[in-house]
Amino acid sequence: MKLGLIAEALGLTASGGGDIEISNAAPLDTAGPSDISFALNNRSAAAIAASRAGALVLPKGSTVDRPAIIADNPLYVFAMVMDMLHPEKAAAPSIHPTAVIGMDVKIGEGVFIGPHASIGDGSELAEGVSVMAGARVGANCVVGPGSKLFENVVVYGKTKIGARCRIHANTTIGSDGFGYTRLGSGKHHKVPQLGSVVIEDDVEIGANTSVDRGMLSATVIKSGTKIDNQVQIGHNSVIGRDVIIAGCSGVAGSSEIGDGVMIGGASAVSDHVKVSSGALVAGFTGVHTDLTEPGVYSGPLAMKNMEYKRFVLSGKRLDKVNERLKALEEKMGGKEGKNE
Repeated sequence: MKLGLIAEALGLTASGGGDIEISNAAPLDTAGPSDISFALNNRSAAAIAASRAGALVLPKGSTVDRPAIIADNPLYVFAMVMDMLHPEKAAAPSIHPTAVIGMDVKIGEGVFIGPHASIGDGSELAEGVSVMAGARVGANCVVGPGSKLFENVVVYGKTKIGARCRIHANTTIGSDGFGYTRLGSGKHHKVPQLGSVVIEDDVEIGANTSVDRGMLSATVIKSGTKIDNQVQIGHNSVIGRDVIIAGCSGVAGSSEIGDGVMIGGASAVSDHVKVSSGALVAGFTGVHTDLTEPGVYSGPLAMKNMEYKRFVLSGKRLDKVNERLKALEEKMGGKEGKNE
């Protein structure tokens, strides 16, 4: 595909070399003359100069030594270029003979159901849905148009999934929440989990993630939210719109995450906690109480980022204060000894 046509399709202009043929998107260090690569900022100047890429997507203000597309957001533009050069191949509409389809299932146009997949009674798959090999959709579920369940995804009954969602391999949606009550005997009695899960449009959930069903109502993940691999979403939680939750994080039951929140990797949100819209929770942070306003939070007991940094630095200063105090005590002790 010619560089000029790529740029034109994006509403941009190629800086020279519009006629060169681009066949592949590749990293700077391995790209060749027919490849296009990208740089996020000018700190990559040395890597850009050393790259053999035939064309680049670069941020504004870059030094251009070859055909390029200049963009305000080079990663976004490069992502669009990747979609053009390497579009995801849609599975041809079909139902594999080994798939098991329950009673009263509604299947829309262009649906693909792969080998050994199964669809529970009364479920509805809208047009363009893909259920890949080994995936399971429980009874009375709804999967919206264009959504894709990758291999071995398990969707428990009564789950509703919106349009254009992507749920990656081995993720489980709608299993029981972790609900027990402790009896006088010390035994734990299970509290039935009768609710469901509602996932709105354009949500993506990574591999090996778990989203628990609500106890009586629904666990909700609102539109545009992206959840990484190996994340736990507890029962009755509500995850807002356009939230990002990075890998190995956990959101305990009945928590509410506001719109646009970003949660860094390996973070933990306690149960019944509310996180304000627009908050940014750094990686490895423990959120144990409500975060009532936007801002950057970090630390094992989440604090405003600058407050946490001052706290850490004060700990270092305490060591020095202790050293000086000990030295002073020794000095005073020595003098007292002499006076005696």
